[in-house]
Amino acid sequence: MSVSNTSAISLRDRNDTVPNQTVIDLFGRSARSHADRVALRFGDSLTTYRTLAARVEALASLLAGSGIKSGDRVGIFFLNHPDFVVSFFAVLRLGAVVVPINPLLKSEEIDHILGDSGALAVITHESLMAELRPCLAGKLALVFCCEELICYEEPGERTVPVRAVSLIEDFPVTRLPEGPDREDLALIVYTSGTTGKPKGAMLSHGNLMAANTMKGSRLEVFPGDCLLAVLPLCHIYGMVVVLVGTLLEGGAIAIMQSFDARGALGEIEQHRVTVLPAVPAMFRFMTMEIEKGSFDLSSLRFGVVGGSSIPPELVERVQNAFACPILEGYAMTESACVATLTPLTAGAQKIGSAGPAIPGVEVAILGADLEPLGGGAANVGQVAIRGENVMLGYYNLPEATASTFHNGFFLTGDLGYLDEDGYLFIVGRSKELIIRGGQNIYPAEVEQVLLKMAGIADVAVVGVPDEYMGERVKAFVVPASGFSLAEDEVKAYCGAHLAPYKVPRLVEFREELPRNSTGKVLKRLLLETT
Repeated sequence: MSVSNTSAISLRDRNDTVPNQTVIDLFGRSARSHADRVALRFGDSLTTYRTLAARVEALASLLAGSGIKSGDRVGIFFLNHPDFVVSFFAVLRLGAVVVPINPLLKSEEIDHILGDSGALAVITHESLMAELRPCLAGKLALVFCCEELICYEEPGERTVPVRAVSLIEDFPVTRLPEGPDREDLALIVYTSGTTGKPKGAMLSHGNLMAANTMKGSRLEVFPGDCLLAVLPLCHIYGMVVVLVGTLLEGGAIAIMQSFDARGALGEIEQHRVTVLPAVPAMFRFMTMEIEKGSFDLSSLRFGVVGGSSIPPELVERVQNAFACPILEGYAMTESACVATLTPLTAGAQKIGSAGPAIPGVEVAILGADLEPLGGGAANVGQVAIRGENVMLGYYNLPEATASTFHNGFFLTGDLGYLDEDGYLFIVGRSKELIIRGGQNIYPAEVEQVLLKMAGIADVAVVGVPDEYMGERVKAFVVPASGFSLAEDEVKAYCGAHLAPYKVPRLVEFREELPRNSTGKVLKRLLLETT
């Protein structure tokens, strides 16, 4: 594939400033430089960098003393909590590999991740053992349960009772091995599995360093900043943007165990939060609360929205409610949560766009033949990404890895286009594209129209089989509180704003839509019930 066509590629100068260090190196430097600054805020509990670093070293010593070594995979299974942060850095400190596990998963899903990754140990809380226990027999050598001297006896399991991590610094620190190299594997992060079994994306320490350096060139965090962790820390967005991106710069993280819109706004007030990363669904619910009440959000410098597409009207509504810029971005697990982002400069925002490529990242739009397309809205193609931040591949899936790369570009499966300024516009997923009678229909376009209709709180559009036309459009609609809608009303509204072939032929009303922990609608679950 030729990459000389500048209309097809948003190319920024290659980033040659990525430090020849690891996340652990920079965390240690940050802890020394900001020892007495607050690193973590959790309710009324404050943890300084000095204390956080001591807990990391102590837990790393405990892990090493229990036989965990470089290259071993270790599951981290927590709700958002300071213990997640301690465990994350402790595992990396040993050169072991972090396997984050979403606490909302059920036993069967956890079992797949543990088995596929070959994890030797899991660090968790006692409160989550009910879902974890069925997965343990024959799989894990060690379970570190971060509660007061709790020990479980399970077939095939050797559980190590660990005092609460808040007191773990009392554990004697032994001499630890040298830290990891940039080439070493750091994370195996399992994709959300919206289209099938989750795959483990392998990210090296070099990938993480590249991602952090690239992100920092456009999303600057300073020692005086406080970021609100409403995103799951087990997700790549939470790990890279919130956890790593804040603590390597001397900022503070205010941790919410789980998202609640009114509670999040209260956290912003209480902790004087300056940067708010979230997904569209979270911003939508917080905006609804702001419009109903009064909150002091004057500390906010800006917000960052990503994780799924966001209608332009919602961006404007959110910016008006929060009275600060909302930066739109685009990335995924496989790119270590770095690809494009709107610059934080006056006049740089194009509402509806995910922004231009971050320095060090190349973004290309490819046609069906995997050759670059021209620029402009008429040239929609597959979005492809290349850069030092892009994953090594999928764990134990060489064929899936090979099919996902072309000429060094990661093929995202998303559809979009680049405008004349290199700004990326996402129009949907290639696998979600609806083809009706030879006409292409992008679900996101129909969804954006429906979200403008009074009385609709949430919506998802999918394609279902049609004997004559190939596919037809089906809309799943969640009515707003106090509204009663009829199918004919929804169709009539769409008919007034969309071409006839794009109008949903089927409308189904739901009380809520199934979403994963980052707010993405699980459309495969909707299709399974259709």
